[in-house]
Amino acid sequence: MYATSQQLDLAQILIRLDGGYGDTAVLSDFLAMGLGLIGRSRDYALLGRPEVLAVLSRPPSVRCTHPESGATRDLYDCPSIHLLPGQPCVRLIIATHPATDDPPKVGQQRNGLVYELFISTVLAPAVTAKDLLDLYLHRGLLKPC
Repeated sequence: MYATSQQLDLAQILIRLDGGYGDTAVLSDFLAMGLGLIGRSRDYALLGRPEVLAVLSRPPSVRCTHPESGATRDLYDCPSIHLLPGQPCVRLIIATHPATDDPPKVGQQRNGLVYELFISTVLAPAVTAKDLLDLYLHRGLLKPC
């Protein structure tokens, strides 16, 4: 394994997981290995959790606009939730934008908004929600979302 040959601590590695790996069971397997991750989650039941509803009831952490398309996303940051009982806490970033496609290509539509979920082991305040989304979307940490 590359990490072993380079003498890297597994916690220093950040794996990007696409939506195909976005089920809670798969994400939990990666968490159990002690690997850092950022991934898209397909577990929209998370949106009904009390701690998530509390975050969604407040203004977004940040609003960002994609530089090429002009698409705007509101980002909500849930800094510490358990995907499953007894598992380590992860960070949940919720990105919302007005629905333009029915059904949306990515995410879940509710009340005219599309919700996209991102899970990460990178905790706040080390990296902002916007920086994590930029990293996931291949824009690096210093470019606008």
